[in-house]
Amino acid sequence: MDNIFNKISISLIVLGIAFYAFAMTFTALIPSILGLLMQVVLFLGRTFPKFHKHFAHINVLILILGMGATYGSVADLFGYLLSGSNLARPLATIEQFTTFVLCLVGFIMAVKSFINARKS
Repeated sequence: MDNIFNKISISLIVLGIAFYAFAMTFTALIPSILGLLMQVVLFLGRTFPKFHKHFAHINVLILILGMGATYGSVADLFGYLLSGSNLARPLATIEQFTTFVLCLVGFIMAVKSFINARKS
């Protein structure tokens, strides 16, 4: 489970830094902040192994908040692809959509891991 969270959080950090290099706005670093939060929670989970499950659930909550904050970009991007409507901020929409996809994949993999752990 930690491996999944680690890969997703590093991907979010790299995504935020990469888009910050293009946009030079603080809001481009929001995925990096999500990734750093996940890294802090992972560190706490390793430091306090007794509470590892709780910290894993906190990481899932961070992923859910990331999806909730960026779900609007999905509609914007599909509207652009289907009807050809213009995007107000194309870089921001692409970054938000990528953040949404990363958080969604992490969430699905976490739920699958929780189910497998419950079965065994």
